[in-house]
Amino acid sequence: MSYSNKVKDLLRLKKERKKCCKTAFIYGLSINSKESNSLEFINCKINHDIFVCENCKHSFFRGLFLSSGSISDPKDAYHLEFTIHNINTALDLQSILEEENIFLKYVERRKNHVLYLKSSEQIEDFLYYINAEKISFELMDVKILKDLRNNANRITNFENANLEKMSRASAEQIEAINSLIASGRFDLLPDELKRTAELRLENIEMSLQEIGEACEPAVTKSAIKHRMERIVKFAGEM
Repeated sequence: MSYSNKVKDLLRLKKERKKCCKTAFIYGLSINSKESNSLEFINCKINHDIFVCENCKHSFFRGLFLSSGSISDPKDAYHLEFTIHNINTALDLQSILEEENIFLKYVERRKNHVLYLKSSEQIEDFLYYINAEKISFELMDVKILKDLRNNANRITNFENANLEKMSRASAEQIEAINSLIASGRFDLLPDELKRTAELRLENIEMSLQEIGEACEPAVTKSAIKHRMERIVKFAGEM
């Protein structure tokens, strides 16, 4: 069963409590019927008199979704749409929901008029609006899980990039120190640079901060970074 049909099955369990809401619900179901789209009704718009109580619009759009709507599985994409045969009906529907702070976008597709939502928040609001609270909350949960996974991936990528950067810098520093030793120029370094270089060779896996903490007296990461830059520059000049 598709995700869209699952949502519709849940909506069919909803019962209208008032006669006016039931009428609005049936009206929503019939929007795309052959009768409502015959040539004599080509310029028809929504009959706003059908909305008697404050819940009638909710019932109407629930019926409309059952007859003309679809929704993608939020695990794959955020997309909810209505396929409407009549352009005037589509634009009127769009206007009605704008008054409810739900903003459907419009596109013409294969001679049909499609109203759609791609914002997860707007889809959640619409589902809640048509009394599909359970699906709305499920969508929120899926979104939270996706955000957590995305954040975890971003953190992992950031950490990997930092490790790669540190590895390249460490390799450059070790190469510079070994080049000074091989050329007999190592002893030309000031004592603080020599001690820092020795710590780097003895502790290849250490970060700059850890090398700074191992110095006596301890120095900051910034100070060690500056010393390493001086060592690399000195080796380059040699």
